[in-house]
Amino acid sequence: MAATADGIRAPQQARSQDSTDRMLDAALTLLDRDGMTGVTIAAISRESGVSNGALYHRFGDRRGLLLAAHDRFLSGLEADWLDASVPIWGIADPDWLLAELVRAYLRVFTDRRRIFRAFLLSKDSDSDVLARGLDTSRRGARFIVEQLAGRFGCPPDPATVAYELLYAQAMLIVLFDDDELPAHGVPEDVRRDQLTRAMAALLHG
Repeated sequence: MAATADGIRAPQQARSQDSTDRMLDAALTLLDRDGMTGVTIAAISRESGVSNGALYHRFGDRRGLLLAAHDRFLSGLEADWLDASVPIWGIADPDWLLAELVRAYLRVFTDRRRIFRAFLLSKDSDSDVLARGLDTSRRGARFIVEQLAGRFGCPPDPATVAYELLYAQAMLIVLFDDDELPAHGVPEDVRRDQLTRAMAALLHG
């Protein structure tokens, strides 16, 4: 079986691809349920129904599997965000567009908060996780800033700061459970509304 540039052996048959998919899905399930400490070779083997030997053969070690799971997570994230955001950019009213952008963007992070958290907290110990995450984050940021500046007719700076407000709220969601948020007690819809108003003030100048 041929190996790719990163040393991971490329599956050549549908059955091998199915096993690979099950192992990656199992890793993401465990990250969501148990965090990074719950992702062990034995746990992934149990969750996926694939042998330890097959896992080592495909990914080399736990880190190889985690990097592949991280890539799968980021690819799925980008695809889901694209699906969610395409209709938003077609909204004619800028303020309605902004409200829908806030709702959809925060939902992406809320739905995946534990997996985001696991990878985010491991970035300092794994430069590849950091680099791949930054690349995805920066690419998404550039796109949203360009869209906001174009739709609101404002310079890049206020559009950038408006996006940073949105991203900061997303990071609060990732790093803290609902009852741990510094401003615990503010209903989600109120928080979104206030965030939308703050962003609109920047964008309208």
